[in-house]
Amino acid sequence: MSKFDLRDISERLARSRDTETVVHEFLGYLQAMRGDWRASLAFYEVSRDALVKVYERHGGRLIIRDVKVPVSQLPVRLVRKFFHPSAFFNQVDRPSMISQLLSGAPYHEAEPGEAAALRPIAPLPEWQSCVCVPLADQEDVLALLVVASEKNGAFGSQTVADIMPIKSMAALALSQHLYRTSRGHKANGHAPAPHAAAADFQDRIHRLSTQTSQLEEDNRAKSEKVEALTRELEQLDQNSNRYKAELERVKETLHALDAQSAQTAEQLTDAYSQLSASEARAAELERTVAFAKETLQALAHEHDPAALPATLVSWFGEQFDIDRCSLMQVDGSGESLFIAASRGIDPEMAKNVRVRMGQGVSGWVAHNRRPLHVRVKHEGGEAGRSGREDYNSDSFISVPLIYNHRLWGVLNLSNKRAGQPFDDMDLDRAQLSASVLATLLGSRATARPALPFAPAPRQTVTVRG
Repeated sequence: MSKFDLRDISERLARSRDTETVVHEFLGYLQAMRGDWRASLAFYEVSRDALVKVYERHGGRLIIRDVKVPVSQLPVRLVRKFFHPSAFFNQVDRPSMISQLLSGAPYHEAEPGEAAALRPIAPLPEWQSCVCVPLADQEDVLALLVVASEKNGAFGSQTVADIMPIKSMAALALSQHLYRTSRGHKANGHAPAPHAAAADFQDRIHRLSTQTSQLEEDNRAKSEKVEALTRELEQLDQNSNRYKAELERVKETLHALDAQSAQTAEQLTDAYSQLSASEARAAELERTVAFAKETLQALAHEHDPAALPATLVSWFGEQFDIDRCSLMQVDGSGESLFIAASRGIDPEMAKNVRVRMGQGVSGWVAHNRRPLHVRVKHEGGEAGRSGREDYNSDSFISVPLIYNHRLWGVLNLSNKRAGQPFDDMDLDRAQLSASVLATLLGSRATARPALPFAPAPRQTVTVRG
């Protein structure tokens, strides 16, 4: 889209009184386009094949210089492009270069090496960028426009395209004034009769204005589309940033949930382990209660007092799932223990066993009146195993029989089947059995008089390896 109001330019050029006014307005428009531009217009005389007059504008004044620059002294490429096109076209019926200029609006961007040849007509003695554009009427070159700048790259294709509509209007206005001058019209206050060139000029101005308006509408629509796309891209970028931030928050939440889930899983595992242990403990307690119930039921029956110890030892062996069990009682002296009933021990050997108070495992338990629970073999201690080879494991239980603060004997349990060690529940059941057995023996007076009660701490000794 042109940077100028083409309709205003066309009207002002059309109202110009003479050629100098047209040139003055034309150069003023060009130099107003960019502050670093300087423009000159060199008129061409066909008969002399030379540029003969140069117009420049300084401030509000129009400067005219008479020169004579033969076309042949101009840059070769410029001459071939605008003045002598026959070097390019050998066919007779080839369209003229000027007609192509009007339709294609060509221009010549000068190179630094061409500065010397253009100096007589250039608006600046030293320039970095320069462009040359012809002004023509039909097939005749009228003048050569030279626009220069001290800046590099001052003339791009779009910049030159903005000059072309003004250049075309100026060419038409100049051709009109030159035609009137050549026909001898005089400024006598009467308007000259319209000429075909004026009509053609107005027609072209109208077409240019129409095209310019259309281009403005098209560019406006494109600008609106670009702005809409820009806003949409900005919105998408904002949405993308929000989505990224939300994604980061979700990731952090997921990490927190993962950590919480791991912690919860660990807590659940611990709780499950505790629950399993509690269930196992509850099951063992149920077994202990059932054992106590069965023990009481077994003792509730009528028994022969002489055979009661052997019956109880046999029954305890079955309940504890053991192969070796013995019930030792205090003899009349109260100084030693003898085996009243046993299981898994040679009867002949059992008759001869006497254990003094404080001697061996049973003597230690009787003397201290404290249960002894051994899981695995251990070293030292007052209560030690005899070292015999008829035991299938190092684990055993020995508990005292105490009733009414009197010692009635010791219950020994060993050789659990499959060589398994005795656990805490076995110890609880053994103590329960010893209490019931001591109560029964003491109440029925089936044993000899027991030793008087000697105070001692009532404590369970559990030996673990």
